[in-house]
Amino acid sequence: MNKIFNKNDFNQNDINERFNSFKTYSQDDADKVFKNEEKIKKIIHNGTLAKFLDDVVMYFHMLRDFFNGTYKDIPVGTIAAIICTLLYVLSPIDLIPDFIPVVGYLDDAAILTLCLNFTKIDVDKYRAFKEKW
Repeated sequence: MNKIFNKNDFNQNDINERFNSFKTYSQDDADKVFKNEEKIKKIIHNGTLAKFLDDVVMYFHMLRDFFNGTYKDIPVGTIAAIICTLLYVLSPIDLIPDFIPVVGYLDDAAILTLCLNFTKIDVDKYRAFKEKW
């Protein structure tokens, strides 16, 4: 018998625990992101995505501090979400091709917004860490 779930069957801790149980990133993925940092920042500097520039810069700081061991209090799911998001923005293959005027970056903006919503708590913790540090 199939059980029908509703939103009250899961809480944020359940979701985070399940998501973080998978290692969905690799050092190669992180290296690709770091190697293309300036390219990603240039893409984000685009008018449609410019409002995300500060967040993307913060993502790079978080990733760098995580991988060099300075700050380890980031769940695996958050690291994976950030890396996947930055790789998506970097990728020339999108749901909506970037060369299409006006709407070309809407999918990138949507992905960035989703990632920011998912990682907000961890980004806020990291910001607090950086302010104390």
